[in-house]
Amino acid sequence: MTYEDLKGKKVLVTGSSSGIGAATAEMFAQQGSFVGVHYFRTPQGGEKTLAEVKKYSDGCLLKADMRDKKEVFKMVQDFVKQAGSIDVLVNNAGSLIARQPFADAPEEYFDDIFATNVKSVFLATQASLDALKQSKGCIINTGSIAGHTAGAIGGGIYASAKASVATMTIAMAKEFAPFGIRVNSVLPGLIETRFHELFSTPERRAQVALQTPMGRNGSAEDVAKAILFLASPQASGFITGEYIAVNGGLYMRA
Repeated sequence: MTYEDLKGKKVLVTGSSSGIGAATAEMFAQQGSFVGVHYFRTPQGGEKTLAEVKKYSDGCLLKADMRDKKEVFKMVQDFVKQAGSIDVLVNNAGSLIARQPFADAPEEYFDDIFATNVKSVFLATQASLDALKQSKGCIINTGSIAGHTAGAIGGGIYASAKASVATMTIAMAKEFAPFGIRVNSVLPGLIETRFHELFSTPERRAQVALQTPMGRNGSAEDVAKAILFLASPQASGFITGEYIAVNGGLYMRA
């Protein structure tokens, strides 16, 4: 799979020290893109991803707490200084953090979920907007089918945050289209990454695979392929405000 128009593009992938973000960073590098690898708490993961990126192309390592405006804006400035511009912003940073029912969830947990999953998208987009206007680039947000199905018990606050990302994607697409910027999202289902190793039992993962029409759970590479499709002007240049549900048919719409 090759997208010639991604060669030489400057791509910033937040939350790319593992999982979907790492697979996405590596896949962009395979296309010849310059990739910004972002991490927060796991420098070893970021360094590992960057090492994979450099097997194919060039890139840089960036650290930021995506909940903190100063850190996010500095990260974007550092990326632009090293890369020269931004063509693609992948807002992938996010986490369930822990399973907490609405009835028992502390206010601090609610705030952290929305800061990690929603505010992070807002801040990174705002910080990158001038560069994206110049490049007429694109934004891809990582949502979740939980934003449409409300997820499992204990994941409702996370699901609500991901629903906000879905609405934000459409709102951004409307606002940024006059500048030539496309905004889309991917909605992963159950993807076999560390995320679900932490928050889903092996029995639950096996059950979901049986319920999925395609008979398996997804991989990080499955999601990364959809992100690259949405990043390529050649492949998706007239698509904005849309999402691709990468879940083997677990969630479908008419």
